[in-house]
Amino acid sequence: MKNQIAKLFVFLPKINRQHIQVAFALLALVLFVIGAGAPSDGGIISR
Repeated sequence: MKNQIAKLFVFLPKINRQHIQVAFALLALVLFVIGAGAPSDGGIISR
């Protein structure tokens, strides 16, 4: 367990701010595309 925690602390400084911003931008884009394709009325067809 100590070894895994030590590896985590070695890995964390390699993640910089730009990587996090890119990940959030991709997540926002995916959620936008999913939201754009969602039906607004639940798919009920009224005549």
